[in-house]
Amino acid sequence: MMKFFKKAAVVTLSVAMVTTLFAGCSSKKKDDKTWVIGTNAEFAPFEYVSKKDAVINDYAGIDIEIIKKIAEDNGKKIKINNMEFDSLIVALKNKQVDGVIAGMTVTDERKEEVDFSEPYYVAKQVMIVKEDNTDIKTAKDMEKKTIAVIQGFTGEVAVKELGYKYEAFKKGTEAIQELKNGKCDVVVIDSATANQYVKDNKGLKIVEDDEAFASEEYAIAVQKGDKKTLEKINASIKKFKEDGTIDTISAKYASSSDSDSDTEEK
Repeated sequence: MMKFFKKAAVVTLSVAMVTTLFAGCSSKKKDDKTWVIGTNAEFAPFEYVSKKDAVINDYAGIDIEIIKKIAEDNGKKIKINNMEFDSLIVALKNKQVDGVIAGMTVTDERKEEVDFSEPYYVAKQVMIVKEDNTDIKTAKDMEKKTIAVIQGFTGEVAVKELGYKYEAFKKGTEAIQELKNGKCDVVVIDSATANQYVKDNKGLKIVEDDEAFASEEYAIAVQKGDKKTLEKINASIKKFKEDGTIDTISAKYASSSDSDSDTEEK
């Protein structure tokens, strides 16, 4: 699953309001020993709320562990700022946060707004259907089906590019519940998150179509021109890729059967 930061003209006013709000906060003096990191904790296994699995305060997930390791590698502490996904880049541009890690896909559109680190994870879009579904075998089979996506995620963009109608939900759990209740036929979302949902919800399965859905790269976003922070993050990512730290963290959550249990309650 990847998330895609693309706004239509209809939400311009909302963005302007958010920008004004963050601009008012950006004048506060920041602690040089702390990185304020924006995320959207609705994207297990990458980031979610869980007192049981907590890594930083009540936040857990692949991204949370990775950013904590990167911070420790640079002698920094982390403060998590949890917000709606579509507000993350706005907050970053207005210096409300120092960086963003949120299963965010690197795209040309986003590169115009922020600078990205080296990718730390590669993912792709997949389809989740009920286990007894035999109608959907490829993306083309979704054409006349009821499709659910997550608002702002890359899955929404992928379905839109296919030209299919869909319903967008703010949370992955809402879309999955819609599928379980028989109110939609398929949910399009990132592969890692799909694997987690299928593990946590009996009666569901994943359908892949590599021809329709290309792989995507997740990276950490920083403020445009913030070369100092970017260099530190890139050095740590390179180190943790080479020594297997990132693979170990990813495998830990991939093998967990209950890491999203708290997310279901939100």
